[in-house]
Amino acid sequence: MWVFRSMVAIALLGSLTISHAAVTEGQLQKLATPENHVEIGLGHVSEASARFGRYNALYDDGFFAILGLSYLYRPRFDAEYPAFFDISIADAGLGNRRLDLRGGRQGDYFVRAGYRERSARWGDGLQTIFNPQAGSNLQLPADWVSAQTTADMTALLPSLHEFNLRQDRRQASVGGRKHFAERWSVSADFRQEDRDGQRTMAGMFGNTGGNPRAAFLPVPIDYRTRQIDVGVNYADRDRQLRLGYHGSLFSNNEPSLTFANPYSTITGWAAGSGFPQGIGQLALPPDNQFHQISAGGGWNFSPSVRGLAELAVGRMTQNEDYLPLTTNPILAESIVQALPANSLDGRIDTTALNLRLTGRASRTFQWNASYRLDDRDNRTPSRQFVYIGGDSQLQDAGETSSRRRYNLPYDYRNQRLRLDGTWRLPDRTRLTAAIQRQRVNRSFTARARTDENLAELRLSRVVNEWLQAGLSGQWADRTGSTYDGATGFLASHDPAFTDTLAGQWANLPALRQFHLADRRRHRLGVNAVVTPHEHWSIGLEAADVQDKYRTDLDTLIGLAESSIRTWSANISWNPNRNWSAHGFYTWERLTGDQAGLSFRGGPNRLVDIADPERIWTVGHRDRVDTAGLGFQRRWLDGRLTLDTDLVYARARARLNVATGPALTSAPLPDINSRLRSLMLRGSYRINEPLTLHLRYWNERFNSNDWALDDVAVDQLANVILPGQASPDYSVHVISAAINYRF
Repeated sequence: MWVFRSMVAIALLGSLTISHAAVTEGQLQKLATPENHVEIGLGHVSEASARFGRYNALYDDGFFAILGLSYLYRPRFDAEYPAFFDISIADAGLGNRRLDLRGGRQGDYFVRAGYRERSARWGDGLQTIFNPQAGSNLQLPADWVSAQTTADMTALLPSLHEFNLRQDRRQASVGGRKHFAERWSVSADFRQEDRDGQRTMAGMFGNTGGNPRAAFLPVPIDYRTRQIDVGVNYADRDRQLRLGYHGSLFSNNEPSLTFANPYSTITGWAAGSGFPQGIGQLALPPDNQFHQISAGGGWNFSPSVRGLAELAVGRMTQNEDYLPLTTNPILAESIVQALPANSLDGRIDTTALNLRLTGRASRTFQWNASYRLDDRDNRTPSRQFVYIGGDSQLQDAGETSSRRRYNLPYDYRNQRLRLDGTWRLPDRTRLTAAIQRQRVNRSFTARARTDENLAELRLSRVVNEWLQAGLSGQWADRTGSTYDGATGFLASHDPAFTDTLAGQWANLPALRQFHLADRRRHRLGVNAVVTPHEHWSIGLEAADVQDKYRTDLDTLIGLAESSIRTWSANISWNPNRNWSAHGFYTWERLTGDQAGLSFRGGPNRLVDIADPERIWTVGHRDRVDTAGLGFQRRWLDGRLTLDTDLVYARARARLNVATGPALTSAPLPDINSRLRSLMLRGSYRINEPLTLHLRYWNERFNSNDWALDDVAVDQLANVILPGQASPDYSVHVISAAINYRF
């Protein structure tokens, strides 16, 4: 806030310079002096809810402190040594507390330091058979009774522990800037962020489509990220230049997760894979680094033409040691072909280039031309691995083994060229038009290249003093190189194996991934602002976006079409300085039509994909309604203020599934959610420095999701679930605080 207040003060001082004779020195000093304040109070949360407090840190019930401070010392405008100092403390009584310190000499240098905490909660009351406090080595209870399915695990329910999905961040930073010479400056910033908490992921045993078993695991989070930014800047009237360095170093104190197998050995698993000898291991995010050097600047080639350019070259590396092929000693005895290297030796070279040229050809026409390049050149070696599937099989190093796999170093290049112009036409009419060409190249994917052409048109006009209207349209068409869904599959498997596989594909040949498929998009939007009276303003807006995916095949497998339709209205009323009110309503409808095909393995593969009776379709129909009301009222010459805001939102997701005669299906229930939020805020200025703030906040949220609700931990035969339920809460928050200005 001090930056904003300083800018306002500087702007006022600049404007008053014109009529300096009419303003006293004391008035100037008062304008340049900020209003410092300290705030102390107490609040209470009625109910613990992870979803309610996922961003605001009000996830626990009970009392919380309100502590805040804003203090800025700024010298007189004519001070001989214009030193300043700023301290800001916010939300000190909550998990999202923040401290910022800043000081220096105006126009010469500044240094700063900061500390931030951010706490997020993603779910409460999840359940696991493992001890969530065990860290990265998860063991089963001593009295565990294993079985091939959850129904026969008699110790499952008595062994459950609760855990929460959470993430706590702590960030400390220091930095500063120093001006030297007349137009040069140098800056440096350092940040360190530590993250800890828990998330969940599934740990699986099994090696084919028919024999997997899984359990959801509590996964520890213990990350550290260090970032450094250094820059040298030059600026004069016509040129601005910058040379910079950015470094990011990530480390994980828990690089892997080991967990015991709760299932008994089943058909298809090697002996010793199941309980009690069975052990699984998963790699967690590895240590990695990113270093980047950038150079950029802006030039005024003439009073009407300006150019901007920025080039950044970086390198990402990852050299964490590989985990063993298996941590199970029994399975390890079968290894005849070891890992090809100790680590990935991962390296990606990045290049980012942005060029922009802007100009004004006349008083009524302005144009822009830009080019953007995002290139990621993956230099990671591609090696062959003979892996052990799901810690449940002996190594198969045979020449035609499906377990011979290659890691694929994916490359990516995105180029975009854009031209746009704005015309100011007669009768207060403005026209904007743009054309764009984008090309994306990818390696080892179903499509090596996609090309998209885009055109946009926007028209706005002030019809009269009470009506302003606008119209916008967009057309985009994406095509590309020949689509081959088997590219990645063939590149990652040994040819000796793929030569034995009927069809030589993993995904359906007719399948089109929506981000790669041919697509034509149309968007149309209209808007209007109506001001029937000086106290009233009404805004109306509607938009329709249609995506259609095309193919040269008779049957398209994948997303066929989708649409987003929205319309909204808002109204505001401001009869005088003591009254104001507003309201809004938004309607959204999202649809999508998708087709798929069910096929079996073995000799049935090629027969099934030619059978139209095995096709299934699903229609997605989502609707979201959002409405809100609010008003503000002032009494006693502004000493007493009351604000009210009410928001209501409802969302419904419907899936309409249809299958061919060879398949069976059942209707899926709708997914619904409702949110109502009421906020009441009141403030009373007791005297010039003291103000009392009162707040009441009630948020009610309920939802039903068939994938979560009433789904027990042992609901599925082959998966131990976390027992997560969809959120349902009603939280009341009250608070009172005193604000003292000085």
